[in-house]
Amino acid sequence: MKKVLFVNGCIRGAQSRTLRLAQRLVRQIPNADIDVLALPALHLTPYDAKDIAERNALSAAGAFSLPFFALANQFKNADAVVLACPFWDLSVPSMVRNYLERLCVTGLTFHYNEHGYPVGDCGVQRFVYVTTRGGLVNNDDPALADHASAYLLSICKLLSGARFDTLAAEGLDIQGNDAEALLRDAEAEADRLAQSFWDEA
Repeated sequence: MKKVLFVNGCIRGAQSRTLRLAQRLVRQIPNADIDVLALPALHLTPYDAKDIAERNALSAAGAFSLPFFALANQFKNADAVVLACPFWDLSVPSMVRNYLERLCVTGLTFHYNEHGYPVGDCGVQRFVYVTTRGGLVNNDDPALADHASAYLLSICKLLSGARFDTLAAEGLDIQGNDAEALLRDAEAEADRLAQSFWDEA
């Protein structure tokens, strides 16, 4: 069995359309041992000066087995990550950003090579970002750009060589759209993605 880390960043809980879509994908991933991480329950806060000083001191000492790095180690040891969160102000909710901040640990989840370029040290093979959007995205328009997918792709490539995909349902809150039909279309895409989940890009 492969380890799949399901990071639930869905603020609205059981009412979340993103959670519905993500669960459709996760429950169909073959050969998977699912580890669920519910971000709303963690109440993560942004790193302050004290946190950064502690992280740097522990990193310098190579003390990566301490609880301070538990989330980073959990991510590092996963074979795949499914991160679910709503599209939020052109990016991700703040709690997701606070989570990602804890994953980027020099010497643990990535390191710099002799040329000064980052090299990922995580074993993640697949990273899927699952989201729902009330409106539409358009990367040609700064006011409609999808910064979330671009940002998460960068994080993915910083930490690993994983294949990255975005699974999204959008236009759900546009007047006249059939939100349920749009969600069903996205769920059909989730079904297809699950079937080829462990395939190489």
